[in-house]
Amino acid sequence: MDATMWQNNERKARFIAAALSGDRSIRTIDDIGEAANQFALAKAIASGDARLMQKAGLEGEIARLDRQRAAHFDDQLNVRRQIQRARHDHAVAERRIAAIRQDLARRIPTRGDAFAMTLEGRTFSERRAAGALLLSKVRLVQRAGQDAEFELGEIGGFPLLCRARKAWLRPFEAGLVLLRTDYEQDIQVGTDLTPAGMIARLEHILDHFELDLQEQERRARDAAQRLTDYDARLGQPFPLQAELDAKLHQLAVLEADLAQTGKAAA
Repeated sequence: MDATMWQNNERKARFIAAALSGDRSIRTIDDIGEAANQFALAKAIASGDARLMQKAGLEGEIARLDRQRAAHFDDQLNVRRQIQRARHDHAVAERRIAAIRQDLARRIPTRGDAFAMTLEGRTFSERRAAGALLLSKVRLVQRAGQDAEFELGEIGGFPLLCRARKAWLRPFEAGLVLLRTDYEQDIQVGTDLTPAGMIARLEHILDHFELDLQEQERRARDAAQRLTDYDARLGQPFPLQAELDAKLHQLAVLEADLAQTGKAAA
Protein backbone atom coordinates (compact mmCIF):
# COMPACT_ATOMS: atom_id res chain seq x y z
CA MET A 1 0.00 0.00 0.00
CA ASP A 2 2.90 2.37 0.75
CA ALA A 3 4.35 1.72 -2.69
CA THR A 4 0.98 2.41 -4.32
CA MET A 5 0.58 5.67 -2.40
CA TRP A 6 4.03 6.90 -3.41
CA GLN A 7 3.37 5.90 -7.01
CA ASN A 8 0.21 8.03 -7.04
CA ASN A 9 2.12 10.94 -5.54
CA GLU A 10 4.82 10.51 -8.18
CA ARG A 11 2.25 10.54 -11.00
CA LYS A 12 0.60 13.70 -9.65
CA ALA A 13 3.93 15.45 -9.17
CA ARG A 14 5.03 14.65 -12.72
CA PHE A 15 1.75 15.99 -14.07
CA ILE A 16 2.18 19.24 -12.13
CA ALA A 17 5.82 19.57 -13.21
CA ALA A 18 4.83 19.05 -16.85
CA ALA A 19 2.13 21.72 -16.59
CA LEU A 20 4.39 24.28 -14.99
CA SER A 21 7.51 23.69 -17.09
CA GLY A 22 8.18 25.08 -20.55
CA ASP A 23 10.66 27.89 -20.04
CA ARG A 24 13.74 26.83 -21.99
CA SER A 25 15.30 30.28 -22.25
CA ILE A 26 18.08 29.29 -19.83
CA ARG A 27 20.95 27.06 -20.87
CA THR A 28 21.25 24.94 -17.71
CA ILE A 29 19.00 24.07 -14.80
CA ASP A 30 19.59 22.28 -11.52
CA ASP A 31 17.34 19.68 -9.91
CA ILE A 32 15.45 22.06 -7.63
CA GLY A 33 12.19 20.86 -6.07
CA GLU A 34 12.12 17.53 -7.91
CA ALA A 35 9.15 16.24 -5.93
CA ALA A 36 8.31 13.59 -8.52
CA ASN A 37 11.74 11.98 -8.26
CA GLN A 38 11.57 12.05 -4.47
CA PHE A 39 8.19 10.32 -4.56
CA ALA A 40 9.54 7.74 -7.01
CA LEU A 41 12.46 7.03 -4.69
CA ALA A 42 10.13 6.73 -1.69
CA LYS A 43 7.97 4.31 -3.69
CA ALA A 44 11.04 2.24 -4.51
CA ILE A 45 12.15 2.12 -0.88
CA ALA A 46 8.66 1.15 0.27
CA SER A 47 8.49 -1.67 -2.27
CA GLY A 48 11.72 -3.23 -1.03
CA ASP A 49 12.89 -3.87 -4.62
CA ALA A 50 16.37 -2.45 -5.25
CA ARG A 51 15.68 -2.35 -8.99
CA LEU A 52 12.94 0.21 -8.41
CA MET A 53 15.41 2.40 -6.54
CA GLN A 54 17.80 2.11 -9.47
CA LYS A 55 14.95 2.91 -11.88
CA ALA A 56 13.98 6.03 -9.91
CA GLY A 57 17.58 7.24 -9.95
CA LEU A 58 17.91 6.65 -13.69
CA GLU A 59 14.66 8.49 -14.43
CA GLY A 60 15.88 11.48 -12.43
CA GLU A 61 19.20 11.54 -14.30
CA ILE A 62 17.46 11.18 -17.67
CA ALA A 63 15.08 14.03 -16.85
CA ARG A 64 18.04 16.26 -15.99
CA LEU A 65 19.88 15.35 -19.18
CA ASP A 66 16.73 15.90 -21.26
CA ARG A 67 16.45 19.44 -19.92
CA GLN A 68 20.08 20.11 -20.72
CA ARG A 69 19.61 18.74 -24.24
CA ALA A 70 16.57 20.98 -24.76
CA ALA A 71 18.56 23.98 -23.53
CA HIS A 72 21.38 23.06 -25.93
CA PHE A 73 18.88 22.89 -28.80
CA ASP A 74 17.50 26.33 -27.91
CA ASP A 75 21.04 27.68 -27.68
CA GLN A 76 21.76 26.45 -31.20
CA LEU A 77 18.64 28.25 -32.45
CA ASN A 78 19.84 31.42 -30.74
CA VAL A 79 23.29 31.00 -32.34
CA ARG A 80 21.66 30.88 -35.79
CA ARG A 81 19.70 34.05 -35.03
CA GLN A 82 22.82 35.81 -33.81
CA ILE A 83 24.72 34.80 -36.94
CA GLN A 84 22.00 36.28 -39.14
CA ARG A 85 22.03 39.49 -37.09
CA ALA A 86 25.83 39.75 -37.23
CA ARG A 87 25.83 39.24 -41.00
CA HIS A 88 23.19 41.94 -41.40
CA ASP A 89 25.05 44.39 -39.14
CA HIS A 90 28.31 43.75 -41.00
CA ALA A 91 26.71 44.31 -44.39
CA VAL A 92 25.06 47.56 -43.25
CA ALA A 93 28.33 48.84 -41.79
CA GLU A 94 30.26 47.98 -44.95
CA ARG A 95 27.71 49.83 -47.09
CA ARG A 96 27.95 52.89 -44.84
CA ILE A 97 31.76 52.75 -44.96
CA ALA A 98 31.73 52.80 -48.75
CA ALA A 99 29.19 55.63 -48.79
CA ILE A 100 31.09 57.77 -46.26
CA ARG A 101 34.27 57.38 -48.28
CA GLN A 102 32.38 58.76 -51.25
CA ASP A 103 31.13 61.59 -49.03
CA LEU A 104 34.71 62.43 -48.11
CA ALA A 105 35.66 62.54 -51.79
CA ARG A 106 32.69 64.81 -52.58
CA ARG A 107 33.00 67.15 -49.61
CA ILE A 108 33.94 70.75 -50.32
CA PRO A 109 35.49 72.55 -47.31
CA THR A 110 33.39 75.38 -45.84
CA ARG A 111 35.38 76.31 -42.75
CA GLY A 112 36.63 79.86 -42.27
CA ASP A 113 36.70 82.10 -45.33
CA ALA A 114 35.97 79.11 -47.59
CA PHE A 115 32.30 79.20 -46.59
CA ALA A 116 29.90 79.11 -49.52
CA MET A 117 26.29 78.03 -49.69
CA THR A 118 23.83 78.04 -52.55
CA LEU A 119 20.19 78.86 -51.77
CA GLU A 120 17.50 79.28 -54.41
CA GLY A 121 20.09 79.95 -57.08
CA ARG A 122 22.03 82.50 -55.00
CA THR A 123 25.47 81.92 -53.51
CA PHE A 124 26.03 83.14 -49.95
CA SER A 125 29.46 83.69 -48.42
CA GLU A 126 28.11 85.15 -45.18
CA ARG A 127 26.90 82.58 -42.68
CA ARG A 128 24.33 84.68 -40.86
CA ALA A 129 22.53 85.68 -44.04
CA ALA A 130 22.46 82.08 -45.30
CA GLY A 131 21.22 80.81 -41.95
CA ALA A 132 18.50 83.46 -41.75
CA LEU A 133 17.13 82.52 -45.17
CA LEU A 134 17.23 78.81 -44.34
CA LEU A 135 15.33 79.31 -41.08
CA SER A 136 12.74 81.54 -42.69
CA LYS A 137 12.00 78.93 -45.37
CA VAL A 138 11.63 76.12 -42.85
CA ARG A 139 9.42 78.15 -40.52
CA LEU A 140 7.16 79.25 -43.36
CA VAL A 141 6.60 75.59 -44.21
CA GLN A 142 6.01 74.81 -40.53
CA ARG A 143 3.33 77.49 -40.28
CA ALA A 144 1.63 76.27 -43.46
CA GLY A 145 1.12 72.86 -41.82
CA GLN A 146 1.12 70.90 -45.08
CA ASP A 147 3.33 68.03 -46.21
CA ALA A 148 6.10 69.31 -48.47
CA GLU A 149 9.52 68.37 -49.79
CA PHE A 150 11.68 70.54 -52.02
CA GLU A 151 15.34 71.34 -52.60
CA LEU A 152 16.60 74.55 -51.07
CA GLY A 153 20.20 74.58 -52.22
CA GLU A 154 23.59 73.08 -51.55
CA ILE A 155 26.35 73.21 -48.94
CA GLY A 156 29.73 71.49 -48.96
CA GLY A 157 28.88 69.70 -52.20
CA PHE A 158 25.65 68.12 -50.86
CA PRO A 159 22.04 69.00 -51.73
CA LEU A 160 19.89 70.37 -48.93
CA LEU A 161 16.16 69.63 -48.79
CA CYS A 162 13.32 71.05 -46.78
CA ARG A 163 10.95 68.32 -45.65
CA ALA A 164 7.69 68.67 -43.72
CA ARG A 165 5.31 65.91 -42.78
CA LYS A 166 2.91 64.68 -40.14
CA ALA A 167 4.38 61.60 -38.49
CA TRP A 168 2.33 58.92 -36.75
CA LEU A 169 1.50 59.97 -33.17
CA ARG A 170 3.78 63.00 -33.49
CA PRO A 171 3.03 66.68 -34.19
CA PHE A 172 3.63 68.22 -37.60
CA GLU A 173 7.34 68.90 -38.11
CA ALA A 174 9.41 70.73 -40.71
CA GLY A 175 13.17 70.28 -40.95
CA LEU A 176 16.16 69.94 -43.23
CA VAL A 177 17.67 66.90 -44.92
CA LEU A 178 21.29 66.69 -46.10
CA LEU A 179 21.45 64.28 -49.05
CA ARG A 180 24.61 62.29 -48.51
CA THR A 181 25.73 59.25 -50.49
CA ASP A 182 23.11 56.53 -49.95
CA TYR A 183 21.98 58.29 -46.77
CA GLU A 184 19.55 61.06 -45.82
CA GLN A 185 20.71 62.91 -42.72
CA ASP A 186 17.90 64.67 -40.90
CA ILE A 187 18.60 68.03 -39.28
CA GLN A 188 16.21 69.21 -36.61
CA VAL A 189 15.24 72.88 -36.65
CA GLY A 190 14.07 73.90 -33.19
CA THR A 191 12.19 77.08 -32.35
CA ASP A 192 15.21 78.48 -30.47
CA LEU A 193 17.72 77.83 -33.27
CA THR A 194 19.52 80.99 -34.49
CA PRO A 195 20.80 81.65 -38.03
CA ALA A 196 24.41 81.25 -36.88
CA GLY A 197 23.47 78.08 -35.01
CA MET A 198 21.80 76.71 -38.12
CA ILE A 199 24.99 77.01 -40.18
CA ALA A 200 27.12 75.74 -37.31
CA ARG A 201 24.97 72.62 -37.16
CA LEU A 202 25.41 71.98 -40.89
CA GLU A 203 29.17 72.51 -40.76
CA HIS A 204 29.45 70.29 -37.71
CA ILE A 205 27.93 67.44 -39.75
CA LEU A 206 30.30 68.06 -42.65
CA ASP A 207 33.31 68.11 -40.33
CA HIS A 208 32.42 64.81 -38.68
CA PHE A 209 32.49 62.50 -41.69
CA GLU A 210 35.79 61.06 -40.45
CA LEU A 211 34.25 60.22 -37.07
CA ASP A 212 31.29 58.65 -38.85
CA LEU A 213 33.73 56.50 -40.81
CA GLN A 214 35.55 55.40 -37.66
CA GLU A 215 32.27 54.46 -35.98
CA GLN A 216 31.13 52.36 -38.93
CA GLU A 217 34.52 50.65 -39.12
CA ARG A 218 34.19 49.81 -35.41
CA ARG A 219 30.72 48.36 -36.01
CA ALA A 220 32.01 46.28 -38.92
CA ARG A 221 34.83 44.87 -36.77
CA ASP A 222 32.41 44.12 -33.94
CA ALA A 223 30.00 42.34 -36.28
CA ALA A 224 32.84 40.34 -37.85
CA GLN A 225 34.06 39.25 -34.41
CA ARG A 226 30.57 38.22 -33.34
CA LEU A 227 30.19 36.27 -36.57
CA THR A 228 33.45 34.42 -35.91
CA ASP A 229 32.46 33.61 -32.33
CA TYR A 230 29.01 32.33 -33.21
CA ASP A 231 30.22 30.39 -36.25
CA ALA A 232 32.51 28.44 -33.93
CA ARG A 233 29.51 27.44 -31.79
CA LEU A 234 27.17 26.56 -34.65
CA GLY A 235 26.49 22.86 -35.09
CA GLN A 236 28.10 21.74 -31.84
CA PRO A 237 26.60 18.41 -30.71
CA PHE A 238 25.04 17.95 -27.32
CA PRO A 239 28.10 17.09 -25.18
CA LEU A 240 26.21 14.72 -22.87
CA GLN A 241 24.42 12.75 -25.60
CA ALA A 242 26.49 9.62 -25.01
CA GLU A 243 25.68 9.69 -21.29
CA LEU A 244 21.98 10.18 -22.04
CA ASP A 245 21.95 7.29 -24.52
CA ALA A 246 23.66 5.03 -22.01
CA LYS A 247 21.16 5.83 -19.26
CA LEU A 248 18.22 5.35 -21.61
CA HIS A 249 19.59 1.95 -22.52
CA GLN A 250 20.04 1.05 -18.85
CA LEU A 251 16.48 2.15 -18.12
CA ALA A 252 15.09 0.10 -21.02
CA VAL A 253 16.92 -3.03 -19.84
CA LEU A 254 15.75 -2.47 -16.27
CA GLU A 255 12.13 -1.92 -17.29
CA ALA A 256 12.23 -5.08 -19.40
CA ASP A 257 13.56 -7.01 -16.40
CA LEU A 258 10.83 -5.58 -14.12
CA ALA A 259 8.17 -6.42 -16.69
CA GLN A 260 9.46 -9.98 -16.93
CA THR A 261 9.36 -10.30 -13.15
CA GLY A 262 5.79 -8.99 -13.11
CA LYS A 263 4.69 -11.57 -15.68
CA ALA A 264 6.34 -14.38 -13.72
CA ALA A 265 4.60 -13.26 -10.52
CA ALA A 266 1.22 -13.13 -12.31
